Amino acid sequence: RRRAPTVRGRMHAAVVAVARAPRISHLASVASVSIRGEERARARATLTRAASSGPMEPIVELYARVDETLPADPASTPADESHFRAIAPYMNAVEPRHLAMEPPSTSRRSSEDSEDSARPAQGFFSQLLGRAKSSSSSRSPSRSRSRASGIDCINLHHSNRFSMCVFRFNEEGTVIPLHNHPHMTVMSKLLYGSLRVRAFDWADDDDGNPGTAPNVPRLARMVRDERVAAPANAFALYPRSCGNIHVFTAVEPSAVLDILSPPYAIGCGRDCHYFEEVPFGPDGGRAPPGHAWLLEVDCPDDFQVESGEYHGPRFGSGRYD
Repeated sequence: RRRAPTVRGRMHAAVVAVARAPRISHLASVASVSIRGEERARARATLTRAASSGPMEPIVELYARVDETLPADPASTPADESHFRAIAPYMNAVEPRHLAMEPPSTSRRSSEDSEDSARPAQGFFSQLLGRAKSSSSSRSPSRSRSRASGIDCINLHHSNRFSMCVFRFNEEGTVIPLHNHPHMTVMSKLLYGSLRVRAFDWADDDDGNPGTAPNVPRLARMVRDERVAAPANAFALYPRSCGNIHVFTAVEPSAVLDILSPPYAIGCGRDCHYFEEVPFGPDGGRAPPGHAWLLEVDCPDDFQVESGEYHGPRFGSGRYD
């Protein structure tokens, strides 16, 4: 008997929630070859319709390019830099308006915040993430910055091969905590705003272990610690390089378009792990320059992600939502 998730805010839950909705849940039981065939058929149909009706929307064109380019089975053959180079120009062409989004103004954001603070969690997504029925709590202001009203995830497409989504940071200071993408390639494009990105890769070669031993820090090499501001080119991380473990902090309201290949999957070695930086290693020593000791921790209690609404062009699995 399958148990319902009990940990709040897990990244994989945010990204796959829509894919688990009843109308498309049957896809989970279909063989991966069949799923890939359906995806390619949908992509070809999209291209055919576009050819007769005029230019494709950039986000739809990106989806078609991703579907054509990524490996047939990215779980066994991960996407690499050559795949990213082929996809990146299409990501760079996508702007917020192509997804019917616009950066929130300060005045509008203030009124929405007042509404969000009184809005209860609703529906399947909130049940999956375990969001409290009301945002009223005894949390301190610093902890409340990661509440569900601060981050939402807009699911655009989900399959066994890849998923596409947008994470929106609706408040300055909102954080997606330090986490990893085991055995995954992730391509990202900042749509608007600016983020502080701090990213690491493991310093050892133990690719079979995505986390750390219980209560034992593991040495990681810092590969990125900088502010990224839109407009900015797309960037990518890979299973063992380019910052697979990272934390995003919103300098201002921001949105990030993500392509995950393959997506998070519990039981397939692609569960999301969370970490914190600690000052000392297992033997009590400090990390050498350019490195940090990371310790695996539970998902932070105040990190929650809410399902966002999408009003842009539909494609892929999103056509059936």
